Amino acid sequence: MKRFLFLLPLLLFIAPAPSSQAAGIQDYLYERDVIVPAYQTLREFFDMPNRPGRYDVTLLSDDVGPLTFRVIRIQGEHETTLGKKRSYQFGAHSFQQTFNNPHGKDDIMVEIANSNPAAKARVTVYVVELP
Repeated sequence: MKRFLFLLPLLLFIAPAPSSQAAGIQDYLYERDVIVPAYQTLREFFDMPNRPGRYDVTLLSDDVGPLTFRVIRIQGEHETTLGKKRSYQFGAHSFQQTFNNPHGKDDIMVEIANSNPAAKARVTVYVVELP
């Protein structure tokens, strides 16, 4: 029993640390910070993995609006809008869209329009593969 009590702290010290997924930390497929100049539109292309899957696209910004967010499916040369939102908030802009890629052949593009003529907007884009 004494030997077990002596080895227990040693085993806890030597045991590997929990992985990031076990700790609840999400690994992003893509994470980009983009700057949209005043009264301009920016399009960002995301080359998705060539495997079937579901993805969550999230756009966040704390800058002055209005901002328009659009998520587009790219199928070869064709574009299809999956979701669009215009946000008039003063900061705390957010938009979230699920992207289903059943055959693993499609890619996505994110379009961000800044309608503020006086200030640029910084937007963070996250693409996460769903389980």
